[in-house]
Amino acid sequence: MNQRRLVILALGAGLSGRTALLRAQTPATSLRRVGVLAPSTRAKEEVTLRHFFDQMRELGWIEGQNIAYDRVYADDQMAQLPRLAAELVARQPDLIYAPPQSAAVVARQATRTIPIVFATGVNPVGAGLVTSLARPGGNVTGVVSVIESLAPKRVELLRQMLPGAKHIGLLGDPNDPRLAGDRNALTPVAAALGLTITVVEISSPLEFDAAVARMIGQGVDVIFGIGTLVTNLRGRLIELANRRRLPVIGSNQAWVEAGALFTYSASQDEQMRRSAQFVDKILKGARPADIPIQQPTRFELLVNLKAAKALGITIPQSVLLRADEVIQ
Repeated sequence: MNQRRLVILALGAGLSGRTALLRAQTPATSLRRVGVLAPSTRAKEEVTLRHFFDQMRELGWIEGQNIAYDRVYADDQMAQLPRLAAELVARQPDLIYAPPQSAAVVARQATRTIPIVFATGVNPVGAGLVTSLARPGGNVTGVVSVIESLAPKRVELLRQMLPGAKHIGLLGDPNDPRLAGDRNALTPVAAALGLTITVVEISSPLEFDAAVARMIGQGVDVIFGIGTLVTNLRGRLIELANRRRLPVIGSNQAWVEAGALFTYSASQDEQMRRSAQFVDKILKGARPADIPIQQPTRFELLVNLKAAKALGITIPQSVLLRADEVIQ
């Protein structure tokens, strides 16, 4: 072998080795990192968020291949969210997914630069998350459940099912804007219909049983569960209310499946799927500031006929015919 050929082979081997080293140092597909700020427990959130993760997979985001989720759970302790949000921000994810609006508010307090997407909530302008629905203008965007409270509509439906109900209890977290929104929306309704509204606040699971007992002790005819914390504790609320044969009204499908009398709301499963599309767009380069807030286009009436029978309530046929789903 002549000297020239030896030099060429040596150079080739050197370049080949360097290329192999570069390939080893540079992954074939860069992982995008998404922090998930979840208020409840791992078990509950796996159920609530399954449609989000399913939709992400359909959009081509495969965990461990091109995306990594950094999941944190507050275990129904809302006071832990600020600490968890700060820890997520310190790890510098590409995006923070904070499904309920209350978690998004905490996340935005921790960062004004990392994109944040939420999947449920009301009035994000009033909550200080965005400048407007059409042009959010900051680092937050997402999907709202409703802009105005649906509590008056739920009371209207309740009176068709239970005409004798005169005393309505609202159970919710004072830090969740939905409690104040529903209370304010029901004030003129109560005055016009001669109803009494009792509000009991709950900010920790440790206070829950006592708060429910206090509400029952005030003689309410029905309990409206409001906000993220109470939704996460819906099973316990329904259990306690059933002992006194009190109907419970919820804010999404999960409530009816747990035994609530009915709910009138946007589809939470659909909202989770739509929020995944926001995450997909941002990971592909879109700015949250330019992605308009999405509002639901239809609302569902779900009725739990089994719960009604157990409570001795007869649901009018006119209501059953209007229902999108009836649980037998």
